[in-house]
Amino acid sequence: MQGTAEKVNNMSLIPLILIGAGGHAGVVLDIINQLRQYKVVGCTDFTKNNHLGRYGVTYLGKDDVLFDLQKKGINHAALGVAGFNNEFRKNLYTKILGLGFQFPVLQHPNSTVAKNVEIGQGSVIMANAVINPGVKIEENVIINTGTVIEHDCYLSHSAQIGPGAILCGDVKIGKRAFVGAGACIIQGIRIGEAAIVGAGSVVINDVLPGTTVVGNPAHHNNTRSKRNA
Repeated sequence: MQGTAEKVNNMSLIPLILIGAGGHAGVVLDIINQLRQYKVVGCTDFTKNNHLGRYGVTYLGKDDVLFDLQKKGINHAALGVAGFNNEFRKNLYTKILGLGFQFPVLQHPNSTVAKNVEIGQGSVIMANAVINPGVKIEENVIINTGTVIEHDCYLSHSAQIGPGAILCGDVKIGKRAFVGAGACIIQGIRIGEAAIVGAGSVVINDVLPGTTVVGNPAHHNNTRSKRNA
């Protein structure tokens, strides 16, 4: 009887495709599995030899297979792509959205999110993140493991917050901005569009769009790393 119940439950899960299959996708996969609302039917990636193979996820091909899959009735997707290049991630999200796919909010069961927090579609909230009242999160935002987002912060489209980062009250994060692991941004600070805050930085002044800051206190750095996560 238990096996029959499990089969019925699996049939009731919504089929979903993971876009991208690197290390970040493995974390997204774990959230999906714990939520028990969606069933990952496979992944798309540049190569069949990808990170998700170790978890038994079926490789469906490159992203050009998505149109046919959508015609077959699979219309939910999750983005398994991270790294510094939030412009690439935003464009990929927009392209797949245009094909007719829906991107659910994926919130880890062990995260803590206040009741009045607004979360846009496609955003991912990982384990042990804490998001306090008055926060607004736009679409396609990544909030990594152990992040603290204090009251009244605003995170714009396709921003990414690294593991263990702290955003104090009323911080504004611009579109496609990247906040590195363990960074601390004091209250009221504005991080500009496509700006990068280096890992471990302490930000006490506004950061201009398209610039990189590092250190404690954070200062401008003209050399951007090309490494992806």
